[in-house]
Amino acid sequence: MRIKFQPMPWLTLITLICLGILISLGTWQYQRLDWKTNLLAEIDQAANAAPLTTVSELSDLYKAEQPLDFRRVGLTGEFVSPDANDGNPFHLMMSDGKSMLWHLFQPFQTKNGIVYVRTANFPHDDKQSPPRAADGQQLVVGYARRVRPPAAMQPDSSPRRNEWYVFNAMPDDLNWAFAVAGTEIPTGFFIDRIDGVDEASDLPVEKPDIPNNHLEYMLTWYSFALILVVIYFLLHKKQGRLQIGNKNA
Repeated sequence: MRIKFQPMPWLTLITLICLGILISLGTWQYQRLDWKTNLLAEIDQAANAAPLTTVSELSDLYKAEQPLDFRRVGLTGEFVSPDANDGNPFHLMMSDGKSMLWHLFQPFQTKNGIVYVRTANFPHDDKQSPPRAADGQQLVVGYARRVRPPAAMQPDSSPRRNEWYVFNAMPDDLNWAFAVAGTEIPTGFFIDRIDGVDEASDLPVEKPDIPNNHLEYMLTWYSFALILVVIYFLLHKKQGRLQIGNKNA
């Protein structure tokens, strides 16, 4: 088999650049697929596990980097007012799946640890008259939630106005971990309280509806790369720069 190939310089350069971009995009989608698949598997494992009843169990799982997100939790303890933030709950802007709302985050003290609990939410129009903070001894039933890295282009938080757009966004100015004197509050996770449930075992298994379409995206970018290579060689064959034949021909 004899192959004669004379590459066109500019077309080759442009093809190599485009090919590098397409392969990079396909590889990025592969990495996202691997990350998303592992994330969904961890959430499924945590959501279907038996409920936890102590903050120390939560902390141990978090430190060991074990599945924690959406684990059912039932804790007995007491809401305490933070010594920082003028004694008020932290107001964090978050989505409830439909709209952006302010959420109250309060320290909850138990016999074997302290943790933040998301207790209520309210619209921006009620920012000057938020819901009453939870207080006193009570049972908190809900789901453990990991604190995820912030999305891009988040607004700047303002400790002075008690307006937060990322959990513990400005630890150099006001560190949520030390909002209660004499103790350190974990800031890698919190409890999303669910009202009207008496036992953690009564909570339904809850998992987020997270799409995982990265396999299709990966195959799309790699397919574009393959098509580009085919077109590249077809153009060379059409111009007579790619000839394939037998040695004896």
